[in-house]
Amino acid sequence: MLHAEWALQACMQRNAYSIMIMKKTTNQDNAGAVASAGAVTPKRNIWARMGLIAVCVFFLAEWAMLAIYDSSTLLRIEQLSAFYYNSLFFKEMMTVPAGLLSYLGSFLVQFFYYPVLGAAIYVAGLYLVYRLTVKVFDFPKELSLLALLPVILLLATNTQLGYWIFYLKMPGYYFIALLAVIFSLSAMLLMKRLPILLQLLLIVVWVVAGYPLMGVYALVSSFFMALYAATSSAMAKKGFLIPVITLVVAIVLVLLVPRFYYNMYTSVPYEFIYLVGTPCIQWRDVMVAKVEHSVPSYWHSILFYWVPFFLLVAYYTIACIAPLLKGRVRVGKLFPAVTALLAVVLLHGFYWYNDNNFRIENKQNRAMWEQDWHAVADYARDAVIPTRQIVMNKNIALQKMGTLGSEMFSYPDGSCEVLAPMGVHLTQTGGKMAYFQYGKFNFCYRWCVEDAVEYGWRHEYVKHAVRSMILAGEYRLAQRYIDILKQTLFHASWAGEMEKFVRNPELVSKEGEYALPLALACYDDALDVDDSFVEAFLVRNFKNMYENVSPEYLETVLAFCLIRKDAKSFWYIFNEYLKVVNPKTLPRHYQEAFLLFYNLGKGKDVSVNQEFFKRFISAHTQRRFDSFLKKVGQYKGKKKEDELAALFKDEYGDTYLYFYFFVRKIRTN
Repeated sequence: MLHAEWALQACMQRNAYSIMIMKKTTNQDNAGAVASAGAVTPKRNIWARMGLIAVCVFFLAEWAMLAIYDSSTLLRIEQLSAFYYNSLFFKEMMTVPAGLLSYLGSFLVQFFYYPVLGAAIYVAGLYLVYRLTVKVFDFPKELSLLALLPVILLLATNTQLGYWIFYLKMPGYYFIALLAVIFSLSAMLLMKRLPILLQLLLIVVWVVAGYPLMGVYALVSSFFMALYAATSSAMAKKGFLIPVITLVVAIVLVLLVPRFYYNMYTSVPYEFIYLVGTPCIQWRDVMVAKVEHSVPSYWHSILFYWVPFFLLVAYYTIACIAPLLKGRVRVGKLFPAVTALLAVVLLHGFYWYNDNNFRIENKQNRAMWEQDWHAVADYARDAVIPTRQIVMNKNIALQKMGTLGSEMFSYPDGSCEVLAPMGVHLTQTGGKMAYFQYGKFNFCYRWCVEDAVEYGWRHEYVKHAVRSMILAGEYRLAQRYIDILKQTLFHASWAGEMEKFVRNPELVSKEGEYALPLALACYDDALDVDDSFVEAFLVRNFKNMYENVSPEYLETVLAFCLIRKDAKSFWYIFNEYLKVVNPKTLPRHYQEAFLLFYNLGKGKDVSVNQEFFKRFISAHTQRRFDSFLKKVGQYKGKKKEDELAALFKDEYGDTYLYFYFFVRKIRTN
């Protein structure tokens, strides 16, 4: 009995000793593992932290570029879009393939009304693409920065648009590709969690049901899903039969489904059934002309707009077959990858559409809607060589402020070409605003209707239609467009303000905003042919004189005479200006024009006494004019015209004399 107890106790001691040895060994192993891991983990943590910081900086920088640098462009994109909260608008969107993307894209574009908010929504979508790319394709933390490449490519499809924002017919274009990629990656993420047979079913449903909703994006993403399923199965060695069948079925569906749906959509040409959801029809349309520019630029090639899409497809194709290369990519290979990413980022920033005149035009348009005429004029100073739209907007602002005759030539002037691969006309970019401000209400409304037929009733068109019809006295028609705007999120309050003029027309004449347009509308507002050349038509049309014209009308005609450099018309209009306006002092540019034309005509065109000179021609203007003539005599025949222009610009660049002799070849658009 005692022997048995001793044996049991000895056994228990041996077991306890064994457990102690096991614990000690385990602790030593764990310590060794931690020690060995300590040599690697800090490096990985450094890469992960650096990657996280780089990602945060990237998305913050993109938000700042969109919300601050491109804020006026985003707002203009919202003005040139439409989203109405009614069933008819939804049904209209769904009558074409990719209609769901257009509907959702239009919904999101409306938030560009507040550029800070709209940019935040867009960048949040880009961040979601980044996270989904990392998740779907199992990027290691060390290489997660490479998931920013598709984000940059998506950005490039929008940051290169420029003047295309006026001509794209696809509602919600700015968000379409982004939404399509988000939906496609989400479907791939779901597919990864399904058995292989359900993956095949998902791909079939995705193509058949996705084509009407997403167009070409459903076709391309279904091919990606099938390719990814095939490579994943090959990697896991689960067999090749079903993955190959899946890939073949996907290819067959991609080829046949668009042909099937072609019979259901009468608005899609047969040659474009595999491209619906992209603006390919416009990119190949006759409106895309070969425009010759003095300075070569990539913006002038329409093929550039396809590059981001091609690169995006190539990138995701490579990502799909990446599982076959798993284990062959080392952290040591990270430097070339990061270098490539930085190069793409820098290239993206460099090739951002940064035409200064384009941004100035959009800033001026925003300020004109806000009645900030000082800002409209100030923006014009930022142009080196302005477009004619910038000059027209500036002249309208100066006339609103009553300083047209004394300041209009003290700003940069000329006619810079528009950087766009198509013919750009003022009727699309700023003609409606110009016609309205110059009292051509029927012309403003006419172009609203014509462009609405082509591009749909965008917010900007409807707002112009409301104002022009109110001032034209067509109150019932104006009410129709007010009712349309009431179905928007951000323009309903503006529509409510316009409604007071429909209910109480006598308030129109008391509204300071409408004083100049009403003063200029002292003629028969009949439609004529402008050939899409807004400024040329206005300059020509305002040559017509009517009885009992307003002082504002006379000043407009006089300013147009100076722009045309038309001395004969100037003398007639100038005489009428003196009679009707009877100014106490003469604006500076009118003094300069008087001295110039009087000198060129050697006093034969008009008879003026010394009393006129004493009353209207200041001593300062006379001295500058004399010094200008003296300096011209010194350099006449000794220098070329462009050299003379540079020589005279600093001293006389703010005078009509400089404009008359050195600002030439003005081209309207």
